[in-house]
Amino acid sequence: MAQEVVKEPLAEKKSPRLLWLYILLAAIPIALIVLYYIYNSRQDIMDWVNTYISTPYRNAAATVTSLGPLKFFSLAEVLITLLVLWVLYYIVKTVIILITRPQKLAHLGKRLFVLLLVGLYIFAAYSWTWGTGYHGTDLAGKTGLSADGITVAQLTDTANFFAMKANELSGQVSRDADGHFIVDTDYDFELSKGVYANIINEFPALNGTSYPPKAMMYSKLMSIIGFTGVYIGLTGETNINVDAPGALIPATIAHEMAHQRGVNSEDEANFAGIAACITSNITIYEYSGYLSGLIYLTNALHETDPDAAGALMATFNDGVSRDWTDNIEYWSRYESPAAEAVSAMYDGYLKSNGEELGLSSYGACVDMLVSWLGETPPV
Repeated sequence: MAQEVVKEPLAEKKSPRLLWLYILLAAIPIALIVLYYIYNSRQDIMDWVNTYISTPYRNAAATVTSLGPLKFFSLAEVLITLLVLWVLYYIVKTVIILITRPQKLAHLGKRLFVLLLVGLYIFAAYSWTWGTGYHGTDLAGKTGLSADGITVAQLTDTANFFAMKANELSGQVSRDADGHFIVDTDYDFELSKGVYANIINEFPALNGTSYPPKAMMYSKLMSIIGFTGVYIGLTGETNINVDAPGALIPATIAHEMAHQRGVNSEDEANFAGIAACITSNITIYEYSGYLSGLIYLTNALHETDPDAAGALMATFNDGVSRDWTDNIEYWSRYESPAAEAVSAMYDGYLKSNGEELGLSSYGACVDMLVSWLGETPPV
């Protein structure tokens, strides 16, 4: 009778190989993240990465997500939805396994490792395709515009100019019998391709391909958490909350398109979007840009000279006043602890990427607008 050979369990044979595979899979994103934090203080390196890696990747992604049927919906929303559902399923399944088969407790570490690994890869990809832009040369540096402070007189002059132009254009946009702005997002989206055509002559740094914006299927949810739009660098898509007040949707589109052109910071994207709108010669975008800028300028003026801000608001005609009120009433409906919590998290995100003022840095676009238009804005 031949002696029986005792074979090593297959699982034990594979265990060292699996261990090395896990180490390798984790080492790749960790190395990328470490390199990102080592070099993100080097503006020259970040500029190189933005020019030769981040921007080409995001443009390629935007090209793909603009092809065929993909241009009609946000791929980013679909992927995020699938990711959230998978994470929830994975967590629930893990809990069920631990309850029904406690002997499988040893596998808990492996399941948690998979979740951690997914998070590491997403963060590494984000860092090198979008995060680098926060540490390269900003738009102010590329354009020579100052964002170091303005006088109250300059602010007042610019705010008055924006009020005059908003009043002038408010009667040239479609309104219903009660004076409310009539929303036509398909029209807004179609016209978006030409919004940056003129501003790039003055600011070549804003040059780039115009990819179609995407209407968000979770627009209501975006309003609940206080967002009018979001740019996803991994898919190159500008995603727009189409449930928000219609008069400001064109300005939001231009804002998100600024991100698409490599303008990372929110204050500079705000300036770029407004500047593109008011120079576009597209009436609905011009009005939206002047209205958006007027909101920021009036808020800034109110902080420094409430009486001047009150006098400015007294000059608003019925159309501007209606859109102003509609905007306030819309967002007041969504004030909630959830919105405040998301706002606090986003504020922390902005500060972690070098925007020292956090969400208040949105107001810094006022300095750039005044610096651009000067003490006597063109009529």
